[in-house]
Amino acid sequence: MAILTIASYLTKRVNKAAAPNLLRWSLRIHESLSSSSTQRLPLLPSPSSISMLPLAQRIVSIEAQDDYRQLSLPADSKLKEADSEIVQLSNAWENVVNQTWDIFFEDRHQRFKKEQELQLSNEVELEAQRRWEVRQKRRRQRRRENKNSDDADEDDDLQIELSDLATRRVQILERYLRPALLPNESFDDFLRPLFLCHSKPHNNFINFIKWMRSEYLIAKYGILVQRAIKKFPELRDDAAGLNSEGVVSGVQTADGKEMEIPLEKILPSVDTVVKAFGLHDWNRRKAVDITWIDDGVEKNRSGGDNQGSSLSVELEEIIHDKLRGQIAHSGPLNAFFEMRRREDSYELWTREYIFGLASYLLNRIEESDKQSTNPKETIILDIGAGDGRLTYFLRRAMTELMKSKNSSFKGTKGSVTITPIDKLPTIIAIDDGSWKAPIYNNKHIQVEQMTVIEALNTYGPNRNKIYPNNEKDKETRLLVLCSWMPPGQDWTANFRQSFLYGRDDKIEEGLAEEYILIGESDNGTCGHNWYTWGNRDFYPDAVENGAEELPLAPYLKDGYSRVELEELSFLQFSRFDCKRSSESKTWSFRRG
Repeated sequence: MAILTIASYLTKRVNKAAAPNLLRWSLRIHESLSSSSTQRLPLLPSPSSISMLPLAQRIVSIEAQDDYRQLSLPADSKLKEADSEIVQLSNAWENVVNQTWDIFFEDRHQRFKKEQELQLSNEVELEAQRRWEVRQKRRRQRRRENKNSDDADEDDDLQIELSDLATRRVQILERYLRPALLPNESFDDFLRPLFLCHSKPHNNFINFIKWMRSEYLIAKYGILVQRAIKKFPELRDDAAGLNSEGVVSGVQTADGKEMEIPLEKILPSVDTVVKAFGLHDWNRRKAVDITWIDDGVEKNRSGGDNQGSSLSVELEEIIHDKLRGQIAHSGPLNAFFEMRRREDSYELWTREYIFGLASYLLNRIEESDKQSTNPKETIILDIGAGDGRLTYFLRRAMTELMKSKNSSFKGTKGSVTITPIDKLPTIIAIDDGSWKAPIYNNKHIQVEQMTVIEALNTYGPNRNKIYPNNEKDKETRLLVLCSWMPPGQDWTANFRQSFLYGRDDKIEEGLAEEYILIGESDNGTCGHNWYTWGNRDFYPDAVENGAEELPLAPYLKDGYSRVELEELSFLQFSRFDCKRSSESKTWSFRRG
């Protein structure tokens, strides 16, 4: 046991000392491989697999989190008496290992250790001085305003402590990242391939930049996220209540069925999200013409007389301005998504949004039934469904709404009433499994693994799989949902494809009667900005050849119109929202 403890702690010491250099050199190798292999053959390994950059990132993440815990323990928690002996034993072994380390490796690491201790000492003194000055200023201000409330004093002091702790966490992260990003601490470092990648057609540094963005947001806002989740348990994750079969143990409904966990225990409300993450002053609409570079950042840009000189630029400016990492004007909401550690997590579903979308779909089905001469069965496909949460929530919301004769949801302009329909539409979650979304131990959540084409061929109008043989000629209506379509891909052309309809093989234009897209639109990372959204700035011929005459947007050419569902867009919270703009929207594309 003692040998394992010593080995474990020695490994930790080695990792902490080696992590910055490992990240630095693996990034250098990655840059070299990326520069020399712009046109890579498909069978050759990627630069990341050769450069060991992902391994370096993982080690830095682990060591930074360990350092954060060392900061957090004295301020946030008191060790229980039951743990004291274990802690004392662990500390004793750590002291032995520290002494052994210093004896055998003192010559090699003495200078590094002294520099680190000096830097830490200076930082502690500066932080203590700053904290004292801030507290004195706040106390004088409160005395002038005759605010003597003890609760207010404690709250202000707590906010100061949290702000100080967040600053120190960012400083820790910067000690790991800065040697890799700016090894020479000069403007010449900004001429490296890493900082020029956003202007290249093939960016081999996307994953590295995403990782840095995630680590920065967690360092700065992670403590606030932890406090918010503790205060509002429904924010633990909107998937937290979906495991254990999603039912209340030992409780049954009046008809003898298992009672599922109420949606209000799983899904947060809009007000909860706003309060938890401090979004009261955030813009809830999408802003136009937001530039990457903020005022005052230009002074740190390379060029002119600054070439080769030393520089003073903060880590936030490096990630946001130089690397397009989008962290300025961010907050705890953005860190919340990053702390999920899931690549498929882009939207935070709220109760109001789920019931609003369910109401909209039921209303659309009712309107279509009134306009149709023959009754149709409605099939709703959630394509690219990931773990199937959206389908699960919608099915439950529709069921609740249909039980009420006067169903409604509260939107931004008042309550919107829906007309109940006779039968719940068939809702099916489809995903090809490429994002490796989690599979829940819940019999109510089923995701069928198939591609977009396979799903449309299986469940499109007049397809036979869903009905018995004696019902195969029953007319069906197809509605499609797609949340955060993968960047650069377009599935909507398949939604709009023509098909043979009825016994007479009549050509019907538009496989889906309506499809709804959720996520960034027009100039974002959902789908293709031209083929999906019709943004002319991204028309391929115009970009590549300077074409002057542009055709109709693909969806217009296929006979569809586009309508934003503003009531729903206002209820959305997404991964890339910021204080100046809400990025995710809900759009309806309708045939005819």
